[in-house]
Amino acid sequence: MKRKRVLITGGEGFIGRNLREALPEVDVLDLKSGQDIRTFQIKKKYDIIYHLAAQTDIKKSFENPLESFSHNVLGTLKVLEYAKKTKAKIIFASSAAVYWPITPYGLQKRQCEEWLRYYWNFGVKSIVLRLFNVFGKYQEIANSGYSLVISKFLKQKKEGKPFTIYGDGKQRRDFVGVDDVVEAMIRAGEYLEGRPYFLALDIGSGKNYSVNDLAEMIYKNNKKVYLPFPYSEPKTTTTANIIVNNKILKWQPKTNLEQWLKSQLYS
Repeated sequence: MKRKRVLITGGEGFIGRNLREALPEVDVLDLKSGQDIRTFQIKKKYDIIYHLAAQTDIKKSFENPLESFSHNVLGTLKVLEYAKKTKAKIIFASSAAVYWPITPYGLQKRQCEEWLRYYWNFGVKSIVLRLFNVFGKYQEIANSGYSLVISKFLKQKKEGKPFTIYGDGKQRRDFVGVDDVVEAMIRAGEYLEGRPYFLALDIGSGKNYSVNDLAEMIYKNNKKVYLPFPYSEPKTTTTANIIVNNKILKWQPKTNLEQWLKSQLYS
């Protein structure tokens, strides 16, 4: 069987680095390497593009929505135009934020999904994976968002500092391991090789935990400092609906959050 030619945009990021380890011999396009998705000319022909490149910082999306829009929406359009010309298939890393587009970032991801749906009219096959709060290896505390709360708490525990919590800490979120996300992405690529139709699937654990729960799991007796929210965020409980994923992608999350946290605390 002919080896698939694969490109990962955002391949130097947290999820991208994990995906690269699971998919050897792939090409990477990333702003960290001086390759801006909005201006970089893709000259090779690829069979599959994992489009992960994005400006994911919620705070920055409020402070500079035009720049965020440029990275997220215009960057995605650039990939779609390339795929239209070359028949490449796209696995798109969307976000659970599309369900509550009260941030510029969430609204931009929703717009990207609509563009992907629209480009099916031109033969561009794609699948949308709505990632919930991803945690795991290579994650850095470099931006804002719930997925970073785990890394932040682990760092604060290591440094002997109190846990900083926004709001009352009772807000519940779905956290999913990066290894599970990578597996879902690979299976999505396999799905596109068949007779696909446009899909947008939740990629999460199907469970939720409060921020206070996370703090208790990491260090029950640590001091907690509660702060006001710095930006808008959904007050509702978020949980991924993953029932259909087992049928479509033959995928189920395997990473246990509590066990993973213990492995980080005692490693």
